[in-house]
Amino acid sequence: MTCLQIDNVDLRFNDNVVFRQLNLRVNSGEIVCVETGVLDGGSSLLKLAAGLCEPDDGNIIIEGLSLRDMTEQARFKATCMAFEDGGLLSIFTNYNNIAFPMLYHTRMSEKEIAEHIEPLAEALAITELLALEPHQLNDVQTRMMNLLRAMVFRPKLILLDEVQSGMSHEMRENMLNVLLREQQAHQYAVVMTVTAGDRTDFADRVLAIHNHQLEEVQ
Repeated sequence: MTCLQIDNVDLRFNDNVVFRQLNLRVNSGEIVCVETGVLDGGSSLLKLAAGLCEPDDGNIIIEGLSLRDMTEQARFKATCMAFEDGGLLSIFTNYNNIAFPMLYHTRMSEKEIAEHIEPLAEALAITELLALEPHQLNDVQTRMMNLLRAMVFRPKLILLDEVQSGMSHEMRENMLNVLLREQQAHQYAVVMTVTAGDRTDFADRVLAIHNHQLEEVQ
C-alpha cells in the first residue's frame, strides 16, 4: 500500500525554485533515504510531506487522503517529523513535549503514555534528558528527543531530518538499531534525509535531489 504520494509538486520561495514537478511514492513499511546538500530542499521535502509547507502546485497524499483534506487529528496520526534542530517547546520539559500532544490527540492515560515513552528513552540512552528543558540540550540531544517523540507517536509516516548528523559511531549505531526495530514492529514508513558520511545501507531505496527533482541512487 502506498503510504506517501507526492504528485507533480512545485515549490518556490520568491524567485527560488526548490522543486519542479516533484513526484515520489513511498510504500507502507518502506525506508527511503534522501541524500541532500546545502540548501537543496531536503528539509523542505520533509515539511511538504508533513503538511508544514504548502506546495505552489500539485498534491500530497497520505494513504489515499490529501493533506489538504485532513483534520488536525488525522494529520497527527498520519505523520510526524523529527526536526534537525528546534521542534521542542521551551515552556515544557522534554518529557512533556512528548506526553502532552499524546494526551491531547489520543485517549491514552498518563500511565499508558509513560509506558510508551520510558522504554524507548532507555533504549536510546536519553532517559536522564527527559526531566530537562529543551534549552539544556545540545544539537544531537535535540535530534534524539525529536526522534523519540516521532517513534512514540507511531504514525503511518516518520520524517527524519538529518537525524544522524553529529553523532558518535556508537550513538548512531544504537539509534539506528532502535529505529529499525521499532519500524519493523509497527511497519511505519520512514523518509530520512542524509548527508555525506551517514549510513544508508539499511534503506530500501536511496534518492538524491537533482535539478529540483528526486533521482534514484540505489
